Amino acid sequence: MKLLLSFALMLCGLAVQGARFSPMQAVDLQCEYLTTPLGIDVAEPRLMWKLQSPVGGVSQSAYRVVVATSPEQLEAGNADVWNSGRIKSGDQTVVCSPAAPLKSHTRYFWKVETWDDNGRMPVTTPVSWFETGKMTPGEWKAQWITDSHDKQYKPAPMFRREFATGKQIASARAYICGLGYYELYLNGERVGDHLLDPGYTDFSKRVLYVTYDITAQLGEGKNCIGVVLGNGWYNEQTPAVWNFHLAPWRDRPRLLCELHVTYRDGSTETIGSDASWKTATGPLLYDNLYTGVTYDARLEQPGWNRPGFDDGAWQPAVTVQSPAPLIEAQKMAAVAASGSVKPVSVEKINDTVYVYNLGKNFAGVCRLRVKGPRGTVVTMRHGELLDSAGRVDQRNINMHLRPTNASEISQFDTYILKGEGAETFMPPFTYHGFQYVEVTTSVPLQLTAENLEGIVMHSDVRPTGDFSCSNKLINQIFDISKRSYLSNLFGIPTDCPHREKNGWMADGYMVQEAGMINFDSRNIYAKWVNDMIDAQEADGNVPGIVPTSWHWDSNWAGPMWDAAIFITPHLLYQYSGDTRAIETIYPAAKRYLEYLQTREEANGTINHGLGDWLFYKAQTPVDFMATCFYYWDNVLMAQMARLTGREPEAAPYEAKAEKLKVLINELFFDPEKVCYSNGTQLSYALPLYVGIVPEQYEKRLAENLNRCIADNDYSLDFGFIGSLVVPAVLSDYGYADAVYRMVTKTTLPSWGYWIEQCGATSLFETWDVLRNIGDASRNHPSMGAVSAWMYKTLAGIQVDPEQPAFRHVLIRPAFVDGLNWAKASYDSQRGEIRSAWERNGDRVTLNVQIPANMTATVSLPSAAVEAVGCKGNAKNIRKITDKKSSGVAYRIGSGAYRFTCTIN
Repeated sequence: MKLLLSFALMLCGLAVQGARFSPMQAVDLQCEYLTTPLGIDVAEPRLMWKLQSPVGGVSQSAYRVVVATSPEQLEAGNADVWNSGRIKSGDQTVVCSPAAPLKSHTRYFWKVETWDDNGRMPVTTPVSWFETGKMTPGEWKAQWITDSHDKQYKPAPMFRREFATGKQIASARAYICGLGYYELYLNGERVGDHLLDPGYTDFSKRVLYVTYDITAQLGEGKNCIGVVLGNGWYNEQTPAVWNFHLAPWRDRPRLLCELHVTYRDGSTETIGSDASWKTATGPLLYDNLYTGVTYDARLEQPGWNRPGFDDGAWQPAVTVQSPAPLIEAQKMAAVAASGSVKPVSVEKINDTVYVYNLGKNFAGVCRLRVKGPRGTVVTMRHGELLDSAGRVDQRNINMHLRPTNASEISQFDTYILKGEGAETFMPPFTYHGFQYVEVTTSVPLQLTAENLEGIVMHSDVRPTGDFSCSNKLINQIFDISKRSYLSNLFGIPTDCPHREKNGWMADGYMVQEAGMINFDSRNIYAKWVNDMIDAQEADGNVPGIVPTSWHWDSNWAGPMWDAAIFITPHLLYQYSGDTRAIETIYPAAKRYLEYLQTREEANGTINHGLGDWLFYKAQTPVDFMATCFYYWDNVLMAQMARLTGREPEAAPYEAKAEKLKVLINELFFDPEKVCYSNGTQLSYALPLYVGIVPEQYEKRLAENLNRCIADNDYSLDFGFIGSLVVPAVLSDYGYADAVYRMVTKTTLPSWGYWIEQCGATSLFETWDVLRNIGDASRNHPSMGAVSAWMYKTLAGIQVDPEQPAFRHVLIRPAFVDGLNWAKASYDSQRGEIRSAWERNGDRVTLNVQIPANMTATVSLPSAAVEAVGCKGNAKNIRKITDKKSSGVAYRIGSGAYRFTCTIN
C-alpha cells in the first residue's frame, strides 16, 4: 500500500506566550489507584495524578507533594506529615514516605504542585485525602466470632448487637471481615452496595477487610448492628471436581467487625465483635456458589437488625481464632450490581413452568417479584442452553458438580413465599452464568416478563477504554469480549461464571492486557499477585488455579499457565509504571525458576503442561511450547531483577535465557524451511512473540506464518495461547490484513463464526462449540485478547515497552482493506489517548489526541510520504525513523493532530 501524505498536521491549541502561570494543572488525584479511599493500610501509599492543559506540547518538569493532618495545615503551608520538596521529574507517580509512620484510623490530606517545562509558576491542585485503616494486624480490638454449629450445618448465621451513643457523632467507621461473605446492616438499613465481600483469597493465609463510612447511618441514642454471613469459598459445602470442599481453610462462617465512633467533643468509642453479640439462624437455609440459594421467607424475623428487637431466643456468639495470620485492607473494586437485564421472551411450558430468555449470556442473579399463597415454592434454574423441548439444558455446566443429594443442582435458587402480598427475592452470596431461566412454582401462578429481571454482577471496575469501527461484526466481537471479561471478574480473573469460577492462571494473563485497556482492573491483578504467592507450594511450584484448594494435581497445568507469575506483574508495570507487584512477586518467582530447573528433561527442555489448550485441529507440541515459556520466564525475571535494583541477579537469568534460546533453535528450528517445531500457526508465531528467532530469519518466519494462514484460507487453527500470540505477531510484522480476515470469517473456526452461526452473546470456550455441547462453557474470556488487538492494531494505540505507563505512546494504526473507519480511546495513567481514522475514497484521515505530559510516535505505513506542513506549535512535531514501520513516522508532543493520507 503506497501512501502520499498530502496534509500532515493540525495541532489544536497555540502556545500561550508570556503566561506567568503554567496552563498545565494536575487533576484526578489518587491514592493506591483509588479516589479518596477509606481503609488504606499501606505504609508508603502511592500518590498519583494526571495533567491537563488547554495547549499542546506541555509537560511536567517538577512537582511537590505535601501531606498534612488537616486541610487547614496545608493552607497554612504546614505539611506536618510530609513535604517532598521540589522534585525535578516528569514522572507522575510518587511514593509517599512520611517522616513518621502513618497512624491508623486517620484521614490525611494532600495536594500537589506541578511546574511545566517552561519553568512557569506552579499550579496547585485542590486538596484530596486518603484515610488509613488498620496499619498493623495487632490493632484489632474485636474478636472473631461464629455460632455453635459446625461447617456442615447449612442455615446461614445471623449476628446482632445493640449499643447506645449518648453524644453527637462527628464520624463513624465500620471495619469488617465476614467469611465467606457478609451483609452488614445498621439500624435496619443495608450498608454499602457490595454483594460478595470480602474478596476471595487463600483464607488460611490472608483475609481481607472492608471499611465503611457509617456516619450517616448512626443516630444519637440506641443503635443496632446486624450481620448475615454466607459460605462463599470459605465453606464450600457441595463438592465439585476441584475439591474446594477439602480446602484447608474450610470452616463455619465467621465474623470480625469493629465500629469506631468519634464524637464531636473529641472522645471516641469502639464496638467490636465478641461473645456479647447474639446469634441465630433465619430464612437463608442454604447458600452455595455452585448450586445456589434456598430462602424460606416464612422464617424471616422482622426487625432483627433494629434496636428493640427481642433476641431472647438468640444464643451468645462463640469466639474463635483468626483463620489467617494476615488481615489486610481490600483495595480492589468490590463485586456489585452494574445493571439489570429484561427478558426478551417468556415461554409458558405449563401452568407451573415458565422459561425466560434474557437475550444475552452474563453473570449475576435474578430478581424475582412474585405474589402467591404462603408456602408456595418457586425455583429458578439457570443455564446457557435450551433443549429441544424449550427447557433449560445444563449439560455443559453440571459436569463438574459432585452432588451429595438430589437437592444440589447447578445454579438452582429456591424461594418459599411468606404469602403477604407482593414479595421480592434476589439470592445473596452467589452468582450464576446464564441466558435462560426456568421458573417452576409448586402451585400454578400467572407469570409474565415483569416477574423476573437479570441482575448483572462483576467487580465494579471503572471503564477506561472504548473502541468501534465500520465493521459491525468486529464491534460485536468487541462487545462480547468485554461481556465475557466482566462475567469472569469476581475479585480474581476466572474462567467461567458457572461450573468452575476458577482463577486459571493462563486464562487470566491472556486477557489481562485487554482487560486493563477496557477497565481499571489494576488493583485486582495486584491482589491476584498476592494470591499467587499464597498458592506457591513448598517445592516452589505454583498451581494452574489461584487460589487453589490444594487438592488436585497442580503439575497438570504446567509452565504455560504458571507463567502468570511473571506476565501479570510485567503487564502491571507496563501499564502503570509501578514496580510494587514485581517487588512483591520476586522471591516467589525466583523459587519457581529454581523448581523448574528440577523439571528439565535430559536434553534441557521442559515437557509437561496443558499446551495450547483447546486447539482446533493443529496441536503444537508441549515440549516446544513449555521450553519457549521457560525462556520467556527467564527474560522477564532478568527484567524484574533490574527494575527492583537487583542488578547482580539479572545476569544469571539472562545467561539461562540465552542458553535456552540456543537450545530451542538447535532442537526445533529448521533454517532451510524457516519453520519451528511441527509448523503449526502457533509454532511459527510463538518464537517471534517471545524473541527467540535469529534476527536474519525474523521477517522470513513472519512471511511463512502469513503464508500458513493464507494457505488455510485465512482460517485460524490454534487454541487459548494461540489466540493471544498469533494475531499479535502477524500485526507486528505488517500482516494486520491477514488477522482482520481471520477474525471476521464466519466459518468454523472463528470469532465471527460464533456470532453469525451460533448466536453468541459472549465468548465460547471452544471453537467447535456445537459439537462439544456437553463440555463447553459459553461464557469464557480466554479467547478475548482479540479486543486488545483492536485497540493496538486497528486503532493503533500501543504502550511503548521502553517507556511504561504511557510516558510515550505508539500510534500505529493499520488501515486494513475492508474497514472504512476505526476509533478508540484509552484513559491511561497519564490521561486520555485518542486515535481515530476514516477512509474517504483514496484518502485516509487520522486524528490523534495526546494528553499533557506525554509524547507519541505516529507511524504511517508507507515508504514514500512527504510532510507538507503543520498548523499550531511546530516544535511539537518532527519527522523521525521508526524501525517498526516501513513508512514515515513523527514524534509529537501533547495536543490534537490530524494527518491526511492519499492511498494509491
